[in-house]
Amino acid sequence: MWVEQLAHHLPDDTFVTKHAEIDPLDVEFLVHWKHPIERILSYSNMKALVLASAGFDHITAEVRERFPVVRLLDPDMANDIALYCLSWVIHFHRDFDVFAANQRQSHWKKLEMSFPRDYLVGVLGAGQIGSTVMETIRRQGYGCVGWSRSNHDRSQAQFFSDCDVVINLLPNTPHTEGLIGAELLGELGSGVLINVGRGPTVDSAALLAALDGDMRAAVLDVFDVEPLPDTDPLWSHPKVIVTPHVAGRTDPFTASAVVAENIRSIRRGETPAGLVKFG
Repeated sequence: MWVEQLAHHLPDDTFVTKHAEIDPLDVEFLVHWKHPIERILSYSNMKALVLASAGFDHITAEVRERFPVVRLLDPDMANDIALYCLSWVIHFHRDFDVFAANQRQSHWKKLEMSFPRDYLVGVLGAGQIGSTVMETIRRQGYGCVGWSRSNHDRSQAQFFSDCDVVINLLPNTPHTEGLIGAELLGELGSGVLINVGRGPTVDSAALLAALDGDMRAAVLDVFDVEPLPDTDPLWSHPKVIVTPHVAGRTDPFTASAVVAENIRSIRRGETPAGLVKFG
């Protein structure tokens, strides 16, 4: 589907799949999720690596040094992630986890009501996707605050302490690896962590320890190792919900238009919106 959609947006170009027999010197752009590193490096005339995903931590240093890397910033993917996050915010705000537990015991009990305005959601990593998540949550009446290194109104510790739910959207970088550890999870207290950023940004051992204590729940869509090994304790912890990296799905129909515009921008000598600045 990618080939057909890209050909629709860039009819004067030729697109082939990764299985096609081609001369590496003829490759001008690579629309990529996962491609053998040795093949990428053989495309010596390539102008840019244009990702079919928002994530870029899988790009090796050798590739980063050779080619510009452009991540996918598709508003439809951002909306997909926002709806995933909103679903879980509602799930915990409306106590559906508690009602499910009560049902297993045939226990009929109404809980004290709270309203969205009284429930604070924090978005850690308030970039393009984070802004969409925040806007979507606020439209439903929830309080919502964002935190990024360049834009915040409180310390990270205070941010975790203030929020009922923290949504993690951080990429995996040397600055973020293991950032959400015992200290910040302790500040979160009885709150909920939703991780749709990258697995290594959360210290798994510290998370399990917090869940064994007061922490209410963790919704995890990303992990240190994917697929999540079947022996990993996250699978069986009663306070963990595991989903298989599906929060933000790439739709070739919408994403191809963004990729095509990135290619046109590079050809015009402009900086594409998704250009990754490493380091």
